[in-house]
Amino acid sequence: MIKIPPPLLVLILVISNYFSSKKIDLILLPNQNLISFLIFLIGILVLINPIFKFIKSKTTIDPIKFKKVNKLITSGIYKYSRNPMYLGLLIIVIATSIFYLNIFSITTPILFYCWINRFQIKREEVFLKEKFGNEYVLYITKTRRWI
Repeated sequence: MIKIPPPLLVLILVISNYFSSKKIDLILLPNQNLISFLIFLIGILVLINPIFKFIKSKTTIDPIKFKKVNKLITSGIYKYSRNPMYLGLLIIVIATSIFYLNIFSITTPILFYCWINRFQIKREEVFLKEKFGNEYVLYITKTRRWI
């Protein structure tokens, strides 16, 4: 099983966006840097809220050791997204893709989305269903995976 921590995956994609910008012609848009910066801030805000929620609930935020989770959090931002931390990371990847806008960078949010769904979220969902049973099943019927 492939286990790359999602923040490390984001770093790899951001660095690849940077290096692709040195080799592939950039696409320039009006206010591109400002738009990228604002989207980046939104990503940080979306990411920070659930981290504090996990810390307050005294459960693990480690995406590799997710089996140490001891509480199902369904309030706050978790009423709208089952994966707001990954959503925040995705928004950050989108922001850097816009900042280094080129043919390659456009693909990095798609790569992140597909990777996280396949190798992280699906495994977590199987575990959470086993650990929390009907409580988790009810939660997934009310709350979308992303947004």
